[in-house]
Amino acid sequence: MPQTSGVVRVSEVMTSHVRTGEPTSKLTEVWELLADERCHHLPIVDAGRVVGMISTRDLVRLASRRGSQRVSAGDYEGTAADVMSTDLETIHVRAPVETAIDRIGRGDIHALVVVDDAGDLAGIVTHRDLLHYLVS
Repeated sequence: MPQTSGVVRVSEVMTSHVRTGEPTSKLTEVWELLADERCHHLPIVDAGRVVGMISTRDLVRLASRRGSQRVSAGDYEGTAADVMSTDLETIHVRAPVETAIDRIGRGDIHALVVVDDAGDLAGIVTHRDLLHYLVS
């Protein structure tokens, strides 16, 4: 998306090709995806709408609660719905990138779900995306 009046939009720095899961996705599949793809966030989508997010931190917390020293994906039964965070932080594709920097910079979040005019998933903007923007 071209810049307008020098304002950089979230759409210009976000990751638009995002892997997603469903609430019914097996937790073993989510675990393997996050480990194998080296991504840190997996939006959970139901009927086109983002209903949750699972992060690598969520999986580490799960392992910690179970007292696991080392784990494999097969150690966990359940679905994405059992672990996903549903209190999502969203941002519109046309929001200024400074808004994303402010929200991630002042909070305990590492990613924002980017939505379009219909409220559907357009991408994700992470602290890493913003760091790349800031140093470019």
